[in-house]
Amino acid sequence: MGNVELIEFNDELLEGIGSYCLRSKKKSNGYLNKNNWLNNRFEEGLKYVQVIDNKKQVGFIEYTEAENSSRVVHADGYLVIHCLWVNEVGKGYGTLLINKCLEDAKKLAKKVLLLLRIQQRLGRQVKKYYF
Repeated sequence: MGNVELIEFNDELLEGIGSYCLRSKKKSNGYLNKNNWLNNRFEEGLKYVQVIDNKKQVGFIEYTEAENSSRVVHADGYLVIHCLWVNEVGKGYGTLLINKCLEDAKKLAKKVLLLLRIQQRLGRQVKKYYF
């Protein structure tokens, strides 16, 4: 890892930098709808944190209190991770992002619920792991 930093987003940063979803084109309806949804969730306490390495977006984590989660989860006293994505495995980006979530949970006296589906690309095959 080079010069790595975590940036916690708010509506102003989202407007300037944009969300990090490499599967969406920045002018597509899906991308614009996602940014609108994020902006509305910030007021409810949603956290959207990007990891930047040498000024390049390389991943993000999105989490919130279970009471405000967009997932159907009944878990009062927990933070729920909606999404965790990094573009390269083995660089520690995922660990940095999960640790940020754990730090926030500790500050809020919450536990963390991780709903995780990992996809690892191996050539043309995609392996899926469910926990």
